[in-house]
Amino acid sequence: MDQDVPQSEPLKLDAQDECVKDRILDPGESFGNFRVVKCLTSGLIVNYYLMQHVRDLSDVTVGIFHSRTVEDAKFFKRLQSLQKTLEGFEHESIPKMKDSGLINERHCIFLEPVRGQSLSQYFDTHGDPGEKGLEVATATWITAQLLGVLGYAHSKGLDHRDMDSELIFIQEDGALQILGVGIKLTLGVELFESIVSASVSPLISNQSVGRLNSFDVMSPEYKAGRSEDSRVDVYAVGMIGYWLLTAHKASITQYSEVNTYVKGLAEEWDAFFVSCLVKEADARYQSCKLALLGLQDTEPEDVEEAGSFVQRQIDFILKPGNSIERGGSDRRVFRLCMIGILGLSLTALVTYYMRAVFFESEEPTWHVVQQAARTEVPDLVVSLNPQSATIQLVGYKEKFIANDGLVRLMFQPGSYNLSITAPHHNEERATITIPEETLESISLEVYLQPELADVKFISEANAMVSVTDEHGDVIDLGMTNDEGVLLSEKSIIAGTYQVLVQKEGYVPGALADQKITFGEVNELKVELVSLPSSLAIYTQPEGARILLNDELVGLTPLTLDPIDPSDGHLIVAHIDGYRSLGRRVEVEAGQQLELDFGEMVPLSGGLTFTVSFVGVSDDQVATLLEDLTVELDGEVLPYSDGVFEEIQAGPLQVHLSHPLYISATHTITISNAQNIQVNANLSPRPGVLELVLPKAMSPSLLVNGKAANLVDGQISIAAVETVELELRIKNYLTMTREVTLEPNEHFVWEVDPVAISGPEVGESWTVPYLGHVFVWVPASTFTMGSPPVESGRLPSEGPKTEVRFSQGFWAAIHEMTQSKFVEIMDRNPSEFVGLQRPVEGVTWADAKLFCQLLTQDEESAGRLPQGYVYRLPTEAEWEYMARAGMTTAFSFGGEADPKFGNFRGVYPISRNEATAAATHYGTLPVGSYQANAFGLYDMHGNVQEWTLDYYNGRHPGGRLVDPAPRIEGSRIAVRGGSWEDFATAVRSAVRKEVRPDTRASSLGFRVVLAPMK
Repeated sequence: MDQDVPQSEPLKLDAQDECVKDRILDPGESFGNFRVVKCLTSGLIVNYYLMQHVRDLSDVTVGIFHSRTVEDAKFFKRLQSLQKTLEGFEHESIPKMKDSGLINERHCIFLEPVRGQSLSQYFDTHGDPGEKGLEVATATWITAQLLGVLGYAHSKGLDHRDMDSELIFIQEDGALQILGVGIKLTLGVELFESIVSASVSPLISNQSVGRLNSFDVMSPEYKAGRSEDSRVDVYAVGMIGYWLLTAHKASITQYSEVNTYVKGLAEEWDAFFVSCLVKEADARYQSCKLALLGLQDTEPEDVEEAGSFVQRQIDFILKPGNSIERGGSDRRVFRLCMIGILGLSLTALVTYYMRAVFFESEEPTWHVVQQAARTEVPDLVVSLNPQSATIQLVGYKEKFIANDGLVRLMFQPGSYNLSITAPHHNEERATITIPEETLESISLEVYLQPELADVKFISEANAMVSVTDEHGDVIDLGMTNDEGVLLSEKSIIAGTYQVLVQKEGYVPGALADQKITFGEVNELKVELVSLPSSLAIYTQPEGARILLNDELVGLTPLTLDPIDPSDGHLIVAHIDGYRSLGRRVEVEAGQQLELDFGEMVPLSGGLTFTVSFVGVSDDQVATLLEDLTVELDGEVLPYSDGVFEEIQAGPLQVHLSHPLYISATHTITISNAQNIQVNANLSPRPGVLELVLPKAMSPSLLVNGKAANLVDGQISIAAVETVELELRIKNYLTMTREVTLEPNEHFVWEVDPVAISGPEVGESWTVPYLGHVFVWVPASTFTMGSPPVESGRLPSEGPKTEVRFSQGFWAAIHEMTQSKFVEIMDRNPSEFVGLQRPVEGVTWADAKLFCQLLTQDEESAGRLPQGYVYRLPTEAEWEYMARAGMTTAFSFGGEADPKFGNFRGVYPISRNEATAAATHYGTLPVGSYQANAFGLYDMHGNVQEWTLDYYNGRHPGGRLVDPAPRIEGSRIAVRGGSWEDFATAVRSAVRKEVRPDTRASSLGFRVVLAPMK
């Protein structure tokens, strides 16, 4: 994006006011090489916009940082470091950062286009802020996604810390996109505090429940300026989830249970929110995964954990390199627990978090779950899972064995190191401290991480595999794949098992006393023996010859016993004088099948169809076949199983019809006793795209880059294909989108065009569609004419006159080219033809007519600044542009030769090179030499340029302000010299007079956008 992020001139401000510098950009407003389509969201740190590039019209999300970031010299390097970090992210909910840069003295980031509704908009549409929250399933779905995305980011080393409901976007398919990941960390503490101190935003917004800003969801330690980490994000998601569910903002000082607003809600919801919003960070959920496990408790009992949406978010979170994956059912044991609700209101939340010493996991293993009433003696009650676990004080040989999973220990005040072990489970260690001043007993729940083994089973395809453990419990592990392999990863605890493999049509296979070990892939092979299969075949009349896969096997009635299992036996019955019939039979192991051909049909043929639908998977074909009909010579029949018997012999027109798909017509000839296979491939019927414009316009639509013809605002679009649409409307920004239509779908695209805005004072300007570039020439004062001592000076260059311009104007950086002249005038009078060469051979009237037509076009498009027109420059404007602040003979200095411009010879002649000639003949492409300080090319040489003034032999002298062009005379003043002039004739002050009807290969013009004269 190097060309897309130019280091443009800073935005000019009348005062260094923060509110002005950080204002919201309006749709259509220019920003560097971009134009604003709409503001996505405005925030404390970054404002995000959907913008469109002015050249290639591509969409991009642009984040514009607070103006104070430019005061930090190291911020941009940190921003580039964030960009490099995000390159390693592969999560659809975190938009890719394409580039970063500086535009108009503002740090910017450039992201993939963000679509959909903000969470605030979504809530306003689907809920009623302050009255009614979202459906429980929807609130769960959004909260789980937020935890899943942030958990992924945390595992990659980044967090958010600046959540806002306006930074969360919900796409049409329900997926989230979150802006701002890593931004707060990149900002740094000092810069963030500087921005906050300059903000006028309130620290809380209880009066508005339609949005949660970053202050609403800011955790207590964050507000207090204490140490902060990823647990800030857990708090923020808790605030957002509470708001979505209840339509109210949560208060941790006056907490209201969710049942206050949502009657009949499960109690687990309060446990979840309390553990998200507890004031002390150490008592809060310690990770997004733990929060997801808490959220999982709110799901109905009949939801299978492996298939739940919350469980999938848990699975999506990346695990650190040293962490151990937990089984689906074991995930629920890792929970932060809530100290009970005292009285009728929540008065205290006490959660102690103790991290295991030797278990490197992002999830805590030990939790204080209860503080019981005062007892006579301080003790420690430990609940163990598994119940076979034992506890040992580290450094002591004595072990404490659980009774029904409970161990009661009595300790004096102090700190104790405990080691908990169990067969086939990882050892866990923890430190427990009993304070001096308490006699209260403490209860702990301890869950040991089992040693989960990997097992690879090899058997028949699609066979069910189960194992029985040492306690007699049966564990179903699943089904082998089409290759007969089932890889069960981390699914069972290491130990000794009985293995059973079963498949219909096969004798069950078993393995006894199989030892499954931890730390390796245990491979077990179980061979199955198929049960015998048989096939009985009948026909009417009997005596038909039966061919099995083209081999004669007997006459009907016939029983083939055994017959090999197969996915497709071809059975054909032949009787002289009757039509031969065939069936393809799938025989599975152990089946006893019967095939009855029924009555044989004499002197007739049959049709069998093989139907496929373009773009449709095999498992969806059966549903589509229900609406399929077959036309046989105009007779419409239901498709049924696609087999048609007793079809009269002879030519036949066959056509398949479906409401959503199209089939070709087949012409076939049926012979006696012939069965014809018809392969029909149905293509989806096209969808219909309808454009709805707000007013009468003439749009141009491109479909996949090719022009499309609209009929009454509609066009057919290929279905089940992603189609790229590009809508062009003259003088409006181009709009693009991708659509995928279902067969026969009618899609309405309601278009809200954004007009292309005009030039802005102080900024460069490119005329839309023409592509001619103008630079801003600021108002100033200069001295017109040359001093008497200037070599080669003529009397017409004096007397020196002081000219002041009270208004700036825009000047074309190039002389008018042939390509742009042809686009407006539809002709090319030039002798030296070349699209990028200056147009020449034009009269004064030609040049002025060009300016008038360009003015009319831009005025009708509403892009012409008030009081400005496109015209030729006056003599004073021309010399002011040529000098570009210089007082020497040329804008590049006091000496010249052909390397400075398209002219001949040297200046001054005293250089003894007066006869030096240019190395070419005629004009050169514009911009072939270096521009002057104003950014204008070819002000010396190439072609002479018409001005707006009639020629006068002398300057007026004295002082002038905004001089008007001379309107009296017979000849026109031209400036700048040409390719055929020597260096002395292309000086800034040189003036020539030419008849207005002159056409010459050395005479062209340059256009300015300036105040009307």
